[in-house]
Amino acid sequence: MSTEPSLASLPFGFTPPGRGFRVPSSSTNPSSAPISTPSPPSGFSSLRKPSVDVGSASRLGSKAGDEEDNEGDFMETPGGERKRGMDFNTTPAASTRAKRTRASAGATKGAPLTLRDQEKQIDHLKKENFDLKLRLHFFEDRLHQMAPEQMETVIKQNITLKTEVQSRGMEIKKLKKVQTSLQREVDKLSRGAARERELEEKLEERDMELQELRRRRSGHTLDDFALREAEARNAELEEQLDSLKGLLEENTEEIERLQELLERKADESTMSEGGQGRRERMKRRVEDLEAENENIRERLEEHVDLLTRVENERDDALDRVEELMLELETERRRRQAESMERSQSRAQILDEIEEREVMQENLNALKDRLAAVTIELTQREDDLELRNRELEDMAEDHTRDLEDNDHAWRSEIVEIRNQKDNLADVLAEREAAIETLRVTIAGFQAEQDNIDEALKQLEDQIADKDNEILKLNKTIDSLHDQLYQTEDEADHLKEAIERMQEDEDVEKQVSAALKEKIATLKAELEETSATYEALHTEALAHRQRQEQLAHHSEDLDAQLREERRLRERAVADLDAADREHEEEMRRERRAFEAKESALQSALNDLARAQSLLDQREFDLQAVQTALQTIEAESKRAGETHTTARFSLQLEVDRLKRDLERLEDELARARKDLEDKDSKGRDRDGVLDRLHAENRDLATQLAAQTQARLNVTEKLDTTQASLKTAEAQVATFRSRIADLEERLSKDQRSLLAAENQYRDQLTERNTLLLTIYQYMDKILGVDKTPKKGGQAETKPFTNFSVFHDNLITRLKALSQIQLDFDKRCKEVESKFTKKLADMRKQLDHRWKQIDKFEEAVKGYADAKAAWRRKYSSKEGELEAVKATNADLTTQLVAMKKPGQSDAMEVRALSARATNAERRLINAQNLLAASEEKVAEMNQRNASADSKWEARVKEYEARLKAAEEKYKRERQGAKERVNELENNMKNIREQLELAQRRNRQLNDVVQTARAGDSPGSSSR
Repeated sequence: MSTEPSLASLPFGFTPPGRGFRVPSSSTNPSSAPISTPSPPSGFSSLRKPSVDVGSASRLGSKAGDEEDNEGDFMETPGGERKRGMDFNTTPAASTRAKRTRASAGATKGAPLTLRDQEKQIDHLKKENFDLKLRLHFFEDRLHQMAPEQMETVIKQNITLKTEVQSRGMEIKKLKKVQTSLQREVDKLSRGAARERELEEKLEERDMELQELRRRRSGHTLDDFALREAEARNAELEEQLDSLKGLLEENTEEIERLQELLERKADESTMSEGGQGRRERMKRRVEDLEAENENIRERLEEHVDLLTRVENERDDALDRVEELMLELETERRRRQAESMERSQSRAQILDEIEEREVMQENLNALKDRLAAVTIELTQREDDLELRNRELEDMAEDHTRDLEDNDHAWRSEIVEIRNQKDNLADVLAEREAAIETLRVTIAGFQAEQDNIDEALKQLEDQIADKDNEILKLNKTIDSLHDQLYQTEDEADHLKEAIERMQEDEDVEKQVSAALKEKIATLKAELEETSATYEALHTEALAHRQRQEQLAHHSEDLDAQLREERRLRERAVADLDAADREHEEEMRRERRAFEAKESALQSALNDLARAQSLLDQREFDLQAVQTALQTIEAESKRAGETHTTARFSLQLEVDRLKRDLERLEDELARARKDLEDKDSKGRDRDGVLDRLHAENRDLATQLAAQTQARLNVTEKLDTTQASLKTAEAQVATFRSRIADLEERLSKDQRSLLAAENQYRDQLTERNTLLLTIYQYMDKILGVDKTPKKGGQAETKPFTNFSVFHDNLITRLKALSQIQLDFDKRCKEVESKFTKKLADMRKQLDHRWKQIDKFEEAVKGYADAKAAWRRKYSSKEGELEAVKATNADLTTQLVAMKKPGQSDAMEVRALSARATNAERRLINAQNLLAASEEKVAEMNQRNASADSKWEARVKEYEARLKAAEEKYKRERQGAKERVNELENNMKNIREQLELAQRRNRQLNDVVQTARAGDSPGSSSR
């Protein structure tokens, strides 16, 4: 049951105040009978049941009025209902103190958490848990891999860290002891403050009674004035005590925050035992915390000194009260003696005694009211302390959750950056591997060219040896013919031996010479066969080398397949990340639609409440007009109709309670609307942040896809080069097989070549001339000076000069290719430098953007500070309104004639005007602060748009430069390939011409050799 106003608390001559200055009644006279009217709902006791979780507890105040009727008291105490009903019966000081505590709690609590924020917190905690597990796994692997010496160092470091943690724990225990002692002192001071308030009230009562007796005997109206002054003094003392309590609570909060920081740093130090840099940072942080502890201790000493001064002032006030009480007793006795002496009759004495008794009864009633108010104030203070503690705990939990979320976000950002750096390192490693493969392929090509040249030289040597063998065979055949002829001649000449005895010596010499020549020819034949075998072994060695190259190319192919598999895995990871992002967007969209529906329903409820409020206001105006008419009639009727006035006053109280309940409902509806507006703004901010994250992920995906395309291009080029190398190996094998076949078919080809000699010679000359002409077209007109005695540069006139000129042109063509490669490399190096400069500029811009974000955070903090100031100003404004309402009620209650009443009315009207001026000034300051905040927001938005436009422009420039570089590089590669193909074709044509030339020369030499022995035989 809530405490109800009594009839004795209502002053005579009551008129209902205006709408803006109405406050609930604050009388609790136990002698008056309670009125069975419904108690108004409490607007402050908005705590839920203890079973509410942290996420829902952070949203206290949004739906407290709706759930107040269904839930009981928070601690289930017997006086809980009375406490809950006394929220509207507080004094102005108590209301200001409640507003101040609510403002401080609201400032510390921050914005309420939504379901989406709670889901994000859960996801971040899961990610952080997984990251911690990974770190533990890697730390265990690292510990297993470390050497015994390193393990000893780690153990030593762990021991030092544990000792430091132990020392910090001892310091924390000492701080906790100091905190408990300070809390005990604060409790003592609070108990002493209650006694001090009682003594102050008694002192004020005695002073007012003394002034009343000195001024006039029948001054009943000064009792209320004395009560108001006592309440004002009580409010001032309570405000001082509240300020001291606020300072002590701030100190305790700072101590708890330092304890949490120390525990957190201790946990982090135990988790990361091997970090030298982290230990140094912890040491610095511990030193900073020690300095902060010293500052807090100094502040606590200052507060203790302040409390001692307050106690001394209280003792002085108690002494002063006792002195005044003694003076009051003496004055009473003197007044009684004087009154008895001045009394002329017993009737006057009895009248004076009755008047004194009435005054004493009024004083007793006022004392009872003051005692009830003090009891209620103590109960309210206890209730407020409990609720403030609970709100502080909730605010601490909320701040801790916010810090955890911030830490999780930062850890995720660091992980994303690490992943980006790792991917960049992997790409750099892949590019380095591709460059090494290119270098190895170039080496293989150089080796292949060397092998080609060696094979060409071997082919030339084999052809020369074949020519020599043919020549020797021809000479042997001719010698055999000559031998046969000599044998025939010898047979024919045997008959004439006697006649030719003088020629016998000559014949012997000729035969000896022929035998020697045959022996030399046989030796030369054996040498040629040995060289042939050596060349065959070299060909086998080259074949083995080609097989090794083939195996190496297969290994390179396997590596390329592995890289392709890794690339496909990265693509799959990116697709999975895209799917997860789409799912999150769908969830956010569903939550957004639900919030919109809830907002629409709340707006409908607000409209209904507004219409109900308008109807109630209209009814209230009608009732006020009726009450004014009835009150005027009752004034004319006199004081005989007290019962009717009491009933009307009860009706007025009931109507005032209804009005207060409606105002509370309107305030709750407005508060709900503001909460929903703030939630909508938070939701818009979350959507904007999600869009920004989506854009960031899209840019990252584009970068990854571009890197993947680059890797695929590089892989294709390496595969094409490997295919060309394999084709060259196959051609080399076919060439070796052709050479082996040609060794067996040379005799038959020589016989057929004699018939085609002239045709081939003309074809050779025309082919060489066409090659020469194409070389002139490629390189320009030949400006090299001719040597003396050389003929025209034609193959059929002077082949040696023609050969030299052709070789010089080929060398010039190769030099052009080298210059082109150098130019390509120079262009590539310049572009890489430009790209590095662009990246540096982009990094610089990103740093500027980070600084700008820090400035924006500073502006947000300033905005929060302005909002806190705004809440404090609102509390002061409400306090001023309450005091103004009290003053108006006092003015209405004190409408009796008299000079003192007029002076008091003037003073109260002056105070009311001053309060209104303060209200106007506070409203002006609030409007100016809101305008400043709006200007800051506009500036921040314009700066954000400018920076985003600049970043997009730089990204577009970078993409255009990369595409231009790719196009130029691709064109250079195509041009190089065309030139290489031309070189290969020219070399093949030149080799064919040289082979035909050699064959024709061999045929000519054999023909000449055949002609010479025929002529000699003739």
